[in-house]
Amino acid sequence: MFRYREIRPSLRLSRFVSSFWLLEHDGSYAVPQRVVPDGHAELILNWGEPYRHVVKDTWKSQPRVFFAGQIDGPLMLKPGGRTKMLGIGFHPHGASRLFRQPMQELAGTFTPAEDLPPALARRLDEVLDSRNPVGAAEAALWSAQDAARGGDVLVEEAVRLITQRQEGPDLTRLARYLGLSLRQLERRFQAAVGLPPKRFSRIHRFSQVFRALEQHSGDWVAAAIACGYYDQAHLIRDCKALSGQTPAILLADDADLARHFYQRFGLSHSSNTSRRHSR
Repeated sequence: MFRYREIRPSLRLSRFVSSFWLLEHDGSYAVPQRVVPDGHAELILNWGEPYRHVVKDTWKSQPRVFFAGQIDGPLMLKPGGRTKMLGIGFHPHGASRLFRQPMQELAGTFTPAEDLPPALARRLDEVLDSRNPVGAAEAALWSAQDAARGGDVLVEEAVRLITQRQEGPDLTRLARYLGLSLRQLERRFQAAVGLPPKRFSRIHRFSQVFRALEQHSGDWVAAAIACGYYDQAHLIRDCKALSGQTPAILLADDADLARHFYQRFGLSHSSNTSRRHSR
C-alpha cells in the first residue's frame, strides 16, 4: 500500500514553500528505489520508520526529522518499515529564508533536527504531535522565516527567468540584466539555491521531460525538443548523468517512490509512455 497526496501552502507561505505532501507506505515493498534531482530542497518529518539511504555501501536510517538539501545526482532509498511522513517542499530559493548558512553547505546532505536552527527544530517536533500537522508546519515555518533573514530577491528573479526558458540560460546576459557580475550571480545563486545556476538549469530542464512526454503522447524526440534539448541523444546523456539510467528504464521502474516522482512531475505511471523505448 502506497498513498500520496499534496497540499498547497497558504498564500503567506507560497512565496517560498511550493507544497506540502503526505506519504504512507506499509513497508511491503522494501527494495531500493531511485530518487532523481528536481531542483528543490525539502524538510521531512516522520511518524513511522524513516527511509534508509546508502552511505559507503551501507544502508543507514535517515533522521526522524531532517532537512534534505539539494542533490545533483541519483539517490537510492528504501523503506525501513511502515512509513508515514510529511514533506515540505521549497521553491528552489525558498529554504534560504530559514537558514543563515549558505545553501551549498547543506546540499547533498540530510541535516537532522538537532543541527537545524533551535527555534525551528523545537517547532518541528511539535508538528508531529499536532492533530493538524500541516497547519502546525505552516505556523512553524512562518515563525522561523520571520526570525531569519529574508530571501535574495535577485536570485528569486534569476530562478524565475531560468525556469521560464526552454534552452539553457546565457548567464553573462542574465547577470548583466540583474546588475551583477557573473561571479556575483554564481556566488549568490549557490548561497540561496544550493546549486550553481548552470547545474540548476540543467536539472530543471530534465524535470520537465516527463510532463512533455505525456503531452506529446510518448514521442521522445518531440519531448526532448520541447524541453530545449538539441535532440534525443542530448536528453539521454542528461538523463544518465542526473538519474544514472536511460529515460526508458527510469519510466519502467515500478517502485513506489518512482510513482511518487512521476506524480510530482505530472506523468501518470500507467501511461503507455513507460512502455516506449529510448536507447
